Amino acid sequence: MQRRETLRFAILSSLILFFIFILPLDALSIQERVVIQRVREAQERVKDFSADLLQEKRVSLLRDKVVTKGKVRFKKPDRLLIEFFSPEGVTMLLQGKTLLIYFKEEKTAERYSLEGHPLVERYLFFSKDPFDERLAQWKIIEDHGSYWIIEILPKEKEALLMKTKLWISKKEGMIIGMEWVERNGDTTTLRFSNIRVNSGLTDSDFHLSLPQDLKIREVR
Repeated sequence: MQRRETLRFAILSSLILFFIFILPLDALSIQERVVIQRVREAQERVKDFSADLLQEKRVSLLRDKVVTKGKVRFKKPDRLLIEFFSPEGVTMLLQGKTLLIYFKEEKTAERYSLEGHPLVERYLFFSKDPFDERLAQWKIIEDHGSYWIIEILPKEKEALLMKTKLWISKKEGMIIGMEWVERNGDTTTLRFSNIRVNSGLTDSDFHLSLPQDLKIREVR
């Protein structure tokens, strides 16, 4: 995973996983109200979250997709740990507004302050309300037995994302998958499995053990 691509993925996935649905219910259809209400209930109920992660990346200039496996942990209010084990070891730790990325094979690490970071500003759409009709159009595009698929289309012409899809469990109201398509045609799909909610994660579960001689590069 290239470094800029890794940073872009880390920032974008973090913002998506953290965003809060605050769309007023009055303007929605009955089915849409049900979806938002389930998500709201899940947001209030979930204190921590962990799951196995499968990422599929389709690059517009490449024929084959790149498949990456890993794990994700999240704890309110501001801790997120994403570990990729194959095909290369990369760990991303978000604590507040500080992001640390560790490249295991290279034995290097980079630390970013996300406050005012240009990539964060460009993707800031997802730290706002993606269901706000002033920012985006959205709709339920598929209704399956156990989940809905919601499509979100940003209205801003300069937005780097053409569209985003969210897979939402009907039973728990949890996001169980997501997909985003960038302006250059690249598509990233994330699927969660073995989901565990409120298992009692502590701050120690977000400790990143680094080699003692590792030098962390501060990136501004």
